[in-house]
Amino acid sequence: MRPSARMRERRCPMIGVLYESDEWSDRKLAAEIEAFGAPVRLVNMEDETAEEEALACEMLVSRVFASAQFRGHMASLERMPRVIRAAEERGIPLVNPGRAHFFEIDKRLATETLAGAGLVTPAVHACGTPADLDPQALSYPCVVKPNCGGRTTCTAIARTAEEARAFLAEAPAIEFIAEEYVEPAHGFLTRVEVVDGACALVVKRSVASNGLSAYRFGSTYASYPDVPRAVADAAERASAALSIELGSFDVIEGGRGPCIIDANSVSNVSEDCTELLGLDLMRAHAEAIARRWHALQKPRPLSS
Repeated sequence: MRPSARMRERRCPMIGVLYESDEWSDRKLAAEIEAFGAPVRLVNMEDETAEEEALACEMLVSRVFASAQFRGHMASLERMPRVIRAAEERGIPLVNPGRAHFFEIDKRLATETLAGAGLVTPAVHACGTPADLDPQALSYPCVVKPNCGGRTTCTAIARTAEEARAFLAEAPAIEFIAEEYVEPAHGFLTRVEVVDGACALVVKRSVASNGLSAYRFGSTYASYPDVPRAVADAAERASAALSIELGSFDVIEGGRGPCIIDANSVSNVSEDCTELLGLDLMRAHAEAIARRWHALQKPRPLSS
């Protein structure tokens, strides 16, 4: 729904970039949006005034990560649903659309939605707190990870019930998801970044000695110019299914076809990634966001 003229008069003519972790990528995105001629307000979702500041803007971009809870930023996660609901009611455009945030913070919901759309995903064995999960009832090997989380925090590959039990005994009392472990047959994961729902960047990310793939475990990135078209197609289909227009997908290539093991509605890069990856991802995001902003500012033709 396009906001009425009366609503627009009450708002600040700015794009509100909602953040919680003060990443380099947040500031980079804001600077690049401004470079494309669109005004920006950075809104810290940890502040008590965040909801009021956000809803005073004419357009919103979410940079609130599922991993916020591991930084003690639960206030941001609690505020986001209220901001999304109010923004939708008032006709304030969101990038990504509001529903994408709920896939960011609920891995089970994202996985089951993708499976329902006909995409290949890991089987979900169980979801619950460590006290709720029964290691004897799981299939092995499996991955146990927070249902709302990221960056491989509190994540493990369990190959036996004993390993799962030991991991869960030390895990925090939050909701976890236990799902099928999909072996990276080629020794790497494929990270696909989408911009406006289309594949913009594909890289290989190596698997660390613990079987997981993450920058903090020493995983390295490499370009993937000859990525199979089926992998890019799967990511673009996932983008449409989850309304993740700007974001990323982790894919494992295997016998069943490209298997999507993770979906992120917020992309994150470090300062040294631009040269390494060969694409200024935050600039690409900013260009897409600014294009929508400028389209929003064009006067609508008067109806006869």
